[in-house]
Amino acid sequence: MKAQNRNPAYKPPKRFMVGAHVRVKNPGLDGFVTHVADERTTLSEYWHKVNTKYGERKEPGCNLELIPPPIGLPASPRPVKLADNIHFHGPNARLNVDSIDQSTNTVLISKDRVFVQLREQASSIDDAQERAEIFTRIEALENTHGTENFLAAYQAFMASASNHITVFTMLLPALAQMLSGGS
Repeated sequence: MKAQNRNPAYKPPKRFMVGAHVRVKNPGLDGFVTHVADERTTLSEYWHKVNTKYGERKEPGCNLELIPPPIGLPASPRPVKLADNIHFHGPNARLNVDSIDQSTNTVLISKDRVFVQLREQASSIDDAQERAEIFTRIEALENTHGTENFLAAYQAFMASASNHITVFTMLLPALAQMLSGGS
């Protein structure tokens, strides 16, 4: 007697192009594909991002089926809207489409410019007393740069600025470089 293969027939993984109109089998929603993974992952499937009327979902290809265009209408490519607004923030900001940014930004600014920018950022602090304290600490930083007293001035500045650290975030790497002896 011949042994029967109990494994179902192999079905190749499904992969739909961006813009394809698809039905998410479970829970039964229609939408269109906005992104497709480049490689197979979990369940040996290609994962897709599908935009439905309830928002974006991440689904494996095995849970999607292609919705054909209505009979009698020519198949036309559906416009895909990827984003409403694109915002760029920070120095040397970049735009990456369908890729992962693994680059490193290195921005060089002079020590004089660091102190000018610290003062500019500090001027946005609402509390007058805290703002005056931070201006005093910035002046101490500038006066002690390159001396053995710079570390103490840096620590005093950080203690004063801790409630407003997001204001100074973009300048912290430059200050850290000054700690290590850089200009």
